[in-house]
Amino acid sequence: MFSLKGKTCVVTGAGKGIGRGICLAYAAQGAKIVGAARGEADLAALAAEITASGGAIAVQPTDVTDPAQLESLATLAQTRFGRIDAWVNNAGGFVPNADAMTDMIDVKETTIEAMFRLNVTAQILGAQVAARAMRASGHGGLLLFMSSIDSLYAAPGGEGVYAACKAAINSLTQTMAVELGQYRIRVNAIAPAVVVTPLTQPWFPTPEIQQQRSALYPMGRLGQPEDIAAAAVYLASDEAAWVSGAVLLISGGAVYTSDPYRYLTNLAAQTPP
Repeated sequence: MFSLKGKTCVVTGAGKGIGRGICLAYAAQGAKIVGAARGEADLAALAAEITASGGAIAVQPTDVTDPAQLESLATLAQTRFGRIDAWVNNAGGFVPNADAMTDMIDVKETTIEAMFRLNVTAQILGAQVAARAMRASGHGGLLLFMSSIDSLYAAPGGEGVYAACKAAINSLTQTMAVELGQYRIRVNAIAPAVVVTPLTQPWFPTPEIQQQRSALYPMGRLGQPEDIAAAAVYLASDEAAWVSGAVLLISGGAVYTSDPYRYLTNLAAQTPP
């Protein structure tokens, strides 16, 4: 079950963290990989690892906010491997603006626009490129978005714009699933809770802090890239042929974010009695 042999899977943000984990899992199940990221060294390391294990991979440095580069990525997949069966819109995150992690009342317009460009506009553009290729091929495929637990619950204290972007992804997933179903193109999203990656590692500078955060999850630990990759394998497989329009929460049993509680606790500590 869940074999991806014969499929070509494009993954953005493939150099590190969740994207890298998805690439490795897809390759282990027999898929041909097309990896995209901004870091050439990360892509080279990924290609070397998959090639050494007998897998097939092509990589290309890509800025997902540039439509021309997304078109070039799709062309690479089709030229090198003949088709696109899955396109994983994984690249995203926080822009490096100083106010990107502030309360909503203080977020600047430029930051809002940059966050939506990276986490919504770029995702739509990537999905359009992939969907057009899949429609033209006639064999359908999977568009997989990366949402977040923040899209479902309050995320105060610096993640409000990010959460709004991911909520937009959930809506896009459902709309595109309806529109593209006629072409046998499935559209789904994965909504992880906190996963330990190079992006989130600074949040846990000590083992004690990581353990404190882990205690907020019923399963008693934070997520790992392999947890998300396993779901991505299922959604790309033929066993998920009737799964479309779904937003799959992968959160170690958490059905809320810890953000409101941490925010209000910090606020109480700062408020004079």
